[in-house]
Amino acid sequence: MYNLVANLTNEVHDGITGKFLGYVTFELPQTEEEKLLNLVNYGETPQSLILLNADIKKTAEDYVPPALIKKYSRAGILRASFRDKDSGTFMPVEIHLTFDVRGKGRQYANLYHFDSAEYSNIKVDAIRYNTSST
Repeated sequence: MYNLVANLTNEVHDGITGKFLGYVTFELPQTEEEKLLNLVNYGETPQSLILLNADIKKTAEDYVPPALIKKYSRAGILRASFRDKDSGTFMPVEIHLTFDVRGKGRQYANLYHFDSAEYSNIKVDAIRYNTSST
């Protein structure tokens, strides 16, 4: 069982074409972290996830930042470290998923930052655990 999520990133692709768009780093409020823990621990796919301080980084060369509030279809590989409740060891996990995303509350000086973003219509394709030592 896992009890903490850290080091969150999402490799994002266009949900229709599959074209790579960029990486998103973000924070999760505790209620949203619980949703990810329930997904990995119990297989419960969340209906939605709210991301805070979402920053789009390392984008494709021809990437155009999304419009505020507009919903986009995306596919992604959400990568995070999940802490084992008993040992305290962090396990790298990849969650392959499709989702719709809507950015909210952007600071207009930075078109690659959203105060929050909402993932909805989430479908999980696979959860992969990296058990190799580094």
